Amino acid sequence: MQQECIFCNGNSVSIIKPAGSGDTPENRCFLKCGVCDLVFVPEQFHLSPDDEIARYRLHDNSLSNEGYVWLFKEKIALVRYYCTDVNSALDYGCGPEPVLAELLRREGFNCDVFDPHFFPEFPGGKFDLVISTEVFEHFRKIKPELERIRACLNPGGFLAVMTGFHDAVDCFEKWWYITDPTHICFFSMRTFGWIAERFGFRIIYTNMKNFVIMQLL
Repeated sequence: MQQECIFCNGNSVSIIKPAGSGDTPENRCFLKCGVCDLVFVPEQFHLSPDDEIARYRLHDNSLSNEGYVWLFKEKIALVRYYCTDVNSALDYGCGPEPVLAELLRREGFNCDVFDPHFFPEFPGGKFDLVISTEVFEHFRKIKPELERIRACLNPGGFLAVMTGFHDAVDCFEKWWYITDPTHICFFSMRTFGWIAERFGFRIIYTNMKNFVIMQLL
């Protein structure tokens, strides 16, 4: 299969999991870029926008979901520790119920929201922090998203990203993350290193599993 990387346009792309039989998410084709290390699903396997939105509405992402709230509180604690002088924040890809934004407000942050499906009006101004949790794996066009994020950060601002790292799993084919049909791109620490170098960030924290914080240089 001859295809450029959807992110870096590299031509060193290989199949790491061919399409299987059966109409299930794990039977999609998965490609890996040898340049930026992104793993991605070809466009012909993507859901339609309407089906994608319907899938998001099935998620129990609410303040009443204690496990979901705890997950965010854990990440907020890391942001507080590693990101200094943060007042304004943007929850980028907040979903239909902006739980993270509400928790950040309770912690004293001035937090705005953006979601292409549910809160499509992009807020004006710049932010000290952009935080994006379980969002990057849904990006259809990664580079424009990163360019927009970078443009809305204040000098020295922070980007915090939570997404599963494909280099943190022993067996990609058995990874639960690929069973969600809305997950179409998968990052690694090498990918985030590539992002930092190309977009002018430095990595200041990662748990090497699913969370990374970068600071704008």
